[in-house]
Amino acid sequence: MAEEFMNNNNEEDNTSGINIKEEILNYLHYWKWFVLCFIIGITAAFLYLRYTPEIYSSYAKIKILDESKGLELSPQVGGAMFSEAKSLENEIQIIKSNRLLAKVVDSLDLHIRYFIQGQFTEKEQWKGALKLVYLKPNNQITGATFNIEITDNGLNISKGKDHLNEFSIKGYNLNSPKEGFPFLIQSESWIKKHVGLTYIVTVQSISSAANNLANAISVGKVGTTDILQLSIAGENRERSEDALNKIVEQFNEDGVIDRQLVFQRTIDFVDDRFVYLAAELDSIEVGKKDFQQDNELVTFSADVGYSMGKRISSEDAVIKLENQIALAKLLEEPLANNDLSALMPENVGLESANTNGIVSQYNTIVLQRENLIASAGEQNPMVVALNRQLLDLRGNLKVSLNSYFKQLNTSLNSLQKEEVTAKGLVRGMPVKEKILRSIERQQNIKENLYLLLLQKREEAAINLAITSPSVKVVEYASSSGRPVSPDAKGIYMKSILGALLLPFGILFLVFKADTKINDKTDVLKLSSRVPLIGEIPELKNGHRLFENPHDRTVLAESFRILIANLKYTLAPKQNSEAHIVYVTSTIKGEGKTFVSVNLSLALSSINKKVLLIGADLRNPKIDVTDGSKKAKGLSNYLLEPDSDWRTYLQKSTYNVNYMDVLTAGTIPPNPTELLSNGKLKDLIDEAKGLYDYIIVDTAPIILVSDTLLISQYADATVYVTRAGVTEKKLLGFSRELYDNKKLNNMVYVVNSISDSKNSRGYGYNYGYGYGYHQEKRGVKKYSWNWFKDGIKDKIRKF
Repeated sequence: MAEEFMNNNNEEDNTSGINIKEEILNYLHYWKWFVLCFIIGITAAFLYLRYTPEIYSSYAKIKILDESKGLELSPQVGGAMFSEAKSLENEIQIIKSNRLLAKVVDSLDLHIRYFIQGQFTEKEQWKGALKLVYLKPNNQITGATFNIEITDNGLNISKGKDHLNEFSIKGYNLNSPKEGFPFLIQSESWIKKHVGLTYIVTVQSISSAANNLANAISVGKVGTTDILQLSIAGENRERSEDALNKIVEQFNEDGVIDRQLVFQRTIDFVDDRFVYLAAELDSIEVGKKDFQQDNELVTFSADVGYSMGKRISSEDAVIKLENQIALAKLLEEPLANNDLSALMPENVGLESANTNGIVSQYNTIVLQRENLIASAGEQNPMVVALNRQLLDLRGNLKVSLNSYFKQLNTSLNSLQKEEVTAKGLVRGMPVKEKILRSIERQQNIKENLYLLLLQKREEAAINLAITSPSVKVVEYASSSGRPVSPDAKGIYMKSILGALLLPFGILFLVFKADTKINDKTDVLKLSSRVPLIGEIPELKNGHRLFENPHDRTVLAESFRILIANLKYTLAPKQNSEAHIVYVTSTIKGEGKTFVSVNLSLALSSINKKVLLIGADLRNPKIDVTDGSKKAKGLSNYLLEPDSDWRTYLQKSTYNVNYMDVLTAGTIPPNPTELLSNGKLKDLIDEAKGLYDYIIVDTAPIILVSDTLLISQYADATVYVTRAGVTEKKLLGFSRELYDNKKLNNMVYVVNSISDSKNSRGYGYNYGYGYGYHQEKRGVKKYSWNWFKDGIKDKIRKF
């Protein structure tokens, strides 16, 4: 049943909300914790900053010069072979490469570090008075630490933290290495100013130092520009700046060497090609000469002109001869005609002077003949003589034409042969031209390549002599004026925050783990509808009873206040009957018997007749009588049929005139049956007319049902809770009893509230001790013991 009520204990929690002021006061109650942790945090931060080496940031800025390298034969070939666009990401990887940084480390001896030993820390030196020169090859360097103490007479040298292989030298220079110490020492003259100091020299391999430098250096773009910023953080600003400047110098030098190497390889390549091209050119020129000689070529254009001219002249001569033959044939037709009166064609273009002369003479005689015939007739001797002449001329003309025909045919045959020869020459010229042009093309290619390589060789030689830098230094290395680590402001802020969060976290866990009630605020928060009429302080001095009616202790005052508040809950009685007040609790150990006894004593102190009944038959605790707790009492009265309860009454040890006690008596085996047999009602009815108050100490409700069996007889039920004992979840059970009216006029009392439990910040000494202590009104006098008691109590409950 208890678990059921515990699970239903969220109704009022959900409506109560969070009281910020109350929570703040709850934590401020332990302000000394916060102050102590604050001081510890500030001290820790100060010591951390005091003995932590300061780290400075150094940076340099460079711009990569994007220049083409090598030969540029053509946009296609040169771009693929000799020019490659630079990528900033590639350059960053080159800068952070182990190869480049190893050169930097070796050049500056960054693998050898010097520290001056202090009382708590070591301070790094750079370019100090002491310098070690390593004699072994770099690849034999291994990690080692040496201690070099500077004395008035010289140097004391040892190895490692255990100071092994210790030896001393006179003076401050070492010109020959010692066993286990492969170094030379070169010291400045002002090293004597450092007498008494101890140098700690650490030596590591160059590759290891280069890896450390690569991890320490940061390279990135500056905004959206193509400028790179190199940064490094270190204890010694000068060392970091020298390292950055050397990295930039080495990167530029490597770039220059790379480009010079390209130029030198270009020159070597061109020189090798010159030998090959010269041999090829000689071979081509010899082949061209042999071809021209074999084909009787002087120059192609001249030979073509000659061949074409010869062909054309042959064709013209043939045509001319054929024309002469045709013209000569024109004369054969008149010769075939025997008419002597017909004239011969004259001046038709024949080139035969003999034939032309005969034709001219013939025509002259024909004309003479015709004239004579016309005047003298055909029989005229002169006409006859002319006829004979004409016949002779005809015969001569035939002979002349035949001779001319033979001459023309002979010449025609000869010219036709020449024409065929000329045509053959012209027909063979394209083939010769193709061969010659191929030879000349090879010759031109080799010559152009030779000239181009010669030009590029000169360019490469010039570039080799005047190689431009790879980078432009935008800013040389510089360092920040203030250290970037440790961040003093941040360290202090974090220390303060951590110092405050530590007690806050502990208290938060303690408060969250605290499932017990601590004061009335917890009770009111969880059961706000149930009235709370009193708070009983925790007693640490052993006086747990209201012994003296005139007692002015905190306990007495708290019960006087309880009585005053209780009266407001009790309804007025007719005929001056007694008020019946039950005192109960949820579980054992919450102080219900303590409250019952002291409530009875407090009422009797104001001269009220009080009867205290011990109704917790299972676990009787009342002990304020002269008799024994085992004396007969209520259980005996309830068990014996004809017994009188008055015979079992005992007088209280304190205030005997106004207080009677009826103890629980012998522990019965069946308390539930006894309490429900009706005799208790008879007892109460009879006692009402004899007493002013009847206080009944009942059994815990959640454990047994005894109290609920007799709850109807009560005018008021004082429900006792105890700070640090009562679980908050158990209040749900009591609240359920109140809501269901199972207990009459139920009110709360919070027991055992101590100063260490008033975590809400209210001083209970104001209410309970006003006028009775030396404390000022409303002012709580805290002490360290009070603080420790509060913490111990919280930890105990946690």
